[in-house]
Amino acid sequence: MKKILCLLLAAVFAAAIFAGCTGKSGGSDTEPAGTASKTDGESADEQTKDSSSQTDPQLSAEFENLKATDKFTFGTWNQDESSGGEPITWIVLRQDVGKMLVLSEKILEYMCFKNGTDENKYPRALYKDSDLRSFLNGDFYNIAFTDTEKAMILTSKITTMYKDESYNELTYETEDKVFALSKDESARYVSGIGTIIYGIPTQRVDNENPYATSSISGVSGVEKAMPWWLRDMGTDSNKYAAYVTARTTHKYNDDEKVYEYAGVRPAMWIVYNEKDMNGYAKGEIQPKADAELDAKIAALKIGDKLQFGVYDDNLYSVDGFNSLTWTVYNEDDASFYILSDTIAGSGYSVFDDNRDAEDTSWAESYLRKYINSTAFLDMTFSPQEKAKLVLTHIVSSGEDDRNGGAETDDLLFVPDASDVDNYPELFKNSIGHKYWLRSQRSFAPYIAYVSGGSVSSSRPTENYGIRLMARIIKKG
Repeated sequence: MKKILCLLLAAVFAAAIFAGCTGKSGGSDTEPAGTASKTDGESADEQTKDSSSQTDPQLSAEFENLKATDKFTFGTWNQDESSGGEPITWIVLRQDVGKMLVLSEKILEYMCFKNGTDENKYPRALYKDSDLRSFLNGDFYNIAFTDTEKAMILTSKITTMYKDESYNELTYETEDKVFALSKDESARYVSGIGTIIYGIPTQRVDNENPYATSSISGVSGVEKAMPWWLRDMGTDSNKYAAYVTARTTHKYNDDEKVYEYAGVRPAMWIVYNEKDMNGYAKGEIQPKADAELDAKIAALKIGDKLQFGVYDDNLYSVDGFNSLTWTVYNEDDASFYILSDTIAGSGYSVFDDNRDAEDTSWAESYLRKYINSTAFLDMTFSPQEKAKLVLTHIVSSGEDDRNGGAETDDLLFVPDASDVDNYPELFKNSIGHKYWLRSQRSFAPYIAYVSGGSVSSSRPTENYGIRLMARIIKKG
């Protein structure tokens, strides 16, 4: 990647990248407002549509039949150095109810994350203040799409990871029409699916940046590629931004300084059936049935294994999500009770993030909020899988004078210490990680966890794995 300051190249590429690297960002390098420890994602899927414009019926019909990995054209952008724009090809990453998440097939621009002129004073990698975000929601959005097309692009409340001055990992939210993918999104939807993760430049971007591309051999359909930006802050420094490398489908790097260059692959949510989208969000309609999933669940019995949902087993790479395997451990007339065999979620999580709390319980925990958030559920399950989850009434155990806290109703939960006693065969192996239970221990605020098959106690602010439990509908 170029090791040249954005300021020096701005004049050369100004016409090509429009608003990129101008320093005209929408805020300052102060701490983002409304931050929360880790990624709670409660509002990550809140989306609104401009109701003053009508959706194109023909486009809506075409989009409803698309599925993940399908390609289509939508909008135009200068891709071959002609005077006009050429149709932009998009890849469907997730087909939801009445809407879909899409990513540009090719790198459409090449620009810095945020302008910086002094290597010792370059700005922090806050996407909310970046030139990348300004470009995507400014010149790109305004030039690439007609009014009819703009009416189909949702305003999405997205969650972005950053680190404070003490390197605590936090999140903030922004409202965007067009955005760069996050680390989780790139791992969940892009990698592991053919050649989608490769950043293939358009002819114009390639011609204007001949030293930025890497030759790719042995990959059908990919001759050259370049790195492309993600929106999260890097792991090693709060002045570095995450990006996907050019030469691999198995890894992202996060050590690129914000004033250096990488490719731009816009992402956005397109709505094609507003009535269905809103009805699903309100719980008034269900997604189209998945006959294969229905048959698979109906045939289960206690002790069977079920692949249901996905998880990221390597937080530090974009090698794709793996199928989440569960064991059926109990049943009633209408549902199966299932326990994940593997650690779910992106790496580890705290049980509760309030370091000043004198006590905590499952009912009030960060962990409960996190795994039942829209962001986590949508990252883990398809709409059809989500529809199979049913609320379970949860009673958490305590120890000595601690009673386990308030009872709850949850779609997802973690095991109780009593489950370890009742189903010892499911817990006798460590499965490679320590993982949380939801039970309180004798001394506040200690919470139970499993290590090597045995129950231990820990402060709730430690980071352990998440082994999920759920209840799913047998039929219908």
